Amino acid sequence: MSSRRKFIKLAALTPLLASTSVFSAATTFTGKFVVTVQAHGGWDVTCFCDPKENQRGELAITKWSTNDEAQSTGNIKYAPFASNEKFFKKHASKMLVINGVDSQTNSHSIGQTVNWSGRTAIGYPSLTALYSAVYAPILPLTYLTFGGFNRTESLVRSTQVGGRLTGIRELISPAFGNEGAMAELWDAIKTVQANDAQSIVESSIFAAGNRRTREAYSSSLKRMEPLAEFAETLPIDGWEPWSEDGNLRQQAQFAIAAFKGGVSVAADLYQSGFDTHTSNDSQQTTFLNELTDGIDYLWDAAEEAGIADRLVVIVGSDFSRTPYYNFLDGKDHWPVGSYIIMEKGKDYTNRYVDGSDEGQNAARIDPETLQPSGFGTKILTSHVHDALREYLGLANSATADSFPLRNTERFNFFS
Repeated sequence: MSSRRKFIKLAALTPLLASTSVFSAATTFTGKFVVTVQAHGGWDVTCFCDPKENQRGELAITKWSTNDEAQSTGNIKYAPFASNEKFFKKHASKMLVINGVDSQTNSHSIGQTVNWSGRTAIGYPSLTALYSAVYAPILPLTYLTFGGFNRTESLVRSTQVGGRLTGIRELISPAFGNEGAMAELWDAIKTVQANDAQSIVESSIFAAGNRRTREAYSSSLKRMEPLAEFAETLPIDGWEPWSEDGNLRQQAQFAIAAFKGGVSVAADLYQSGFDTHTSNDSQQTTFLNELTDGIDYLWDAAEEAGIADRLVVIVGSDFSRTPYYNFLDGKDHWPVGSYIIMEKGKDYTNRYVDGSDEGQNAARIDPETLQPSGFGTKILTSHVHDALREYLGLANSATADSFPLRNTERFNFFS
């Protein structure tokens, strides 16, 4: 490969490197690792974690319930659909299932915003960005994102990883141990990045928050030895097989390696395909299989890496699907959906919050007992985020205080 072609290739890939932050050594982080798994498009929870059976005199809500009934393992109910039985039986003990969560929208963009930031309007960071900013802002790849909602609101720099991970080892450490033409090319890239960053930082119209982020962007290429050490732990050819549909296994493999390597604390994994306006059941089967297989792999990889007892996994979607089929045998958008929060060996798990009625409408729930109550309140995404912020130790931070959720009720999900 010519020097010119090498330069073009490296320059095209440099945004991954430029997203890293200033550090002198890999910070010793002893807290939890937080992962969101975003099922993009709107999953059908009636075929997954909020099973619904057909009601006499009503339109069919699920086809599986024509000849079958909802199943359970431990305290967790699930639909006899796709690969659910294998998944729930293996992981139910790690699960808090919160059903009947009202996202208050049928819009994809608003649904993604509210489910991963806690409010419907833009301007708030994702939970994972907030977590990274509070606990480990100086780690080189502190906030990994593979797609979906990943706004940072200038709190922290995200590392956006997309596509196949083959060759990422060379991408992360192209300048280490290289001599001659490669070293010269790397110096040229750093010079261009530094000049661009400095000119932007000096602009009088640049916002203070963006200025801080850009200054870190400019400094990120100066001291990167811990990234080189991390890169050495990555496989050259031993990546999980690529899947055009989801690629969750590769995403999980990289995220766990980054956690184990001490360069990251949070990640957004991304699975598309759930916007099933046609042929709902066949498509949901395909993508739920991808989803559960990827989450299962994530936990197995965490166990192998010795960090499973520090992992918190939050699974959700834009919203759910309608409690009836349309004329194309699909299902359309429905605001009432679910979250699954997973953690190993905790008292709050193996718990099922039955927050929706038989027609998949949001029901009123007592915030303390988590049982249906006529004097309760509907669960909103902001309630879930409020509880997560409290549980993860973010609630009292000055950073989180800048993004208040302003709920009048607090749900007792984690006690």
